[in-house]
Amino acid sequence: MVDCHQPLIYSQWQVMEPLLPTQQKRCHRLWQIFDDMLYKCQTGCQWRNLPTCFPPWPAVY
Repeated sequence: MVDCHQPLIYSQWQVMEPLLPTQQKRCHRLWQIFDDMLYKCQTGCQWRNLPTCFPPWPAVY
């Protein structure tokens, strides 16, 4: 299977960041969590099958 996911680039994140809530304390960067959600949507994988380079699936879910 070919991985079609391309991570967010900084200029894309700059547009998204003001639209997302930032008041919660997180162990992982919101940029990475959002990018992981995009990966899940683009590839259709199950939450528990996210690659190990991402934060643990409960943090992304």
